Amino acid sequence: MARILSSEIPERRTHQRRNSLQAYAGSIFRFYIGGNAIVSWYVALTDPRALLHLVASTPEGQVLVWAVMLIGAWALVDALINDVLPVRYHWPLALRQRHFILAGMAFCYMAQLYIAYYTSRPASLLVYYTWNAVAIMVVAFIDATQRAKDHECKITAA
Repeated sequence: MARILSSEIPERRTHQRRNSLQAYAGSIFRFYIGGNAIVSWYVALTDPRALLHLVASTPEGQVLVWAVMLIGAWALVDALINDVLPVRYHWPLALRQRHFILAGMAFCYMAQLYIAYYTSRPASLLVYYTWNAVAIMVVAFIDATQRAKDHECKITAA
């Protein structure tokens, strides 16, 4: 009886759904980290009660907050141009150097953690910056590995 029922149930299309989610996962993550960097920059500069403002109140922290915002905007523009727009509008330099964009943002988060530790020692920033940096580096590694498997990864010194 169980064999009859299992043969009558139509095969699910989870494989196709899984492939479509994998195709857009990198784009969604780049939109998220770009948006998160811009929102973090905005909060750090406009809300004096925020812990992020403690980092932005030092000269080194301001440089890093602005760097995170600029790299986040670059990641957001890269995701929009290379993942949403048609192929004829693609930005080849950003497409080849995506993992460097992500590694730069992870570096900025870890450098902000260093500044936060030496200015006020808030433990919550430790969790926030470490979580973002680790997540970004994992996705950068996955992205670089996948593109290397696809034989489309061309690292050039420019």
